[in-house]
Amino acid sequence: MKQRFTVRRRIAVALTSAAAATTLFTGTAAAAPAAQPTADPGAAASGLRAAAAGNADAEAAIERLIASPQDVAKGLGTPVLTLPGQIFPVPAYSDTGQGGQVLGQLYGSGVATNMNNEFRFGFFGGPGSIAENQAGAELNVVWYSLANGTSGITRLDQNNKVVPTVISTAPLNVGKGMVVGAVYGSLWHKVGPKAEDVVKSTIWMPSMGMVMS
Repeated sequence: MKQRFTVRRRIAVALTSAAAATTLFTGTAAAAPAAQPTADPGAAASGLRAAAAGNADAEAAIERLIASPQDVAKGLGTPVLTLPGQIFPVPAYSDTGQGGQVLGQLYGSGVATNMNNEFRFGFFGGPGSIAENQAGAELNVVWYSLANGTSGITRLDQNNKVVPTVISTAPLNVGKGMVVGAVYGSLWHKVGPKAEDVVKSTIWMPSMGMVMS
């Protein structure tokens, strides 16, 4: 599968991410984005590699990202938004994503929330809605703090806990400052009224972003 994006695809991705952010946080007042500190792509890549070490799936996901340096740079350019959630600017692509030759298989995006002083990583995407029963699927985030060097791999297993349509991690103690994360793995979606109306999506290009904790 192609993992490098055309200019037209990048434009489509930007528009889709903006629309997703509007939909996810409709009704939330937001001030203009503050000036964003920049991060060193090399340090971010090294940190994510170290965090993923020993986990074959995480290692493969991070290597796919690092093979696309333009996307790594884009992921580190996330604006600081005064919203309850920060959307990852590099979206995920999966085997069930929408698109084709122009858009690719666009699937969804990672997000970080900090509501009630609880920092969490999350993910939202289609098709349908996120199923309650995730047996046989596993969605994770590999993350690295550019501020203090802490890192980890954490499962996203709390559905609709903070924001509707989002599956998230338990609260994380990542410290204060810039944190880079990449969401990878698989997820079940409910696509109809019957119990068997479910579809499993497997991410082949992780969603990546730098957020402020």
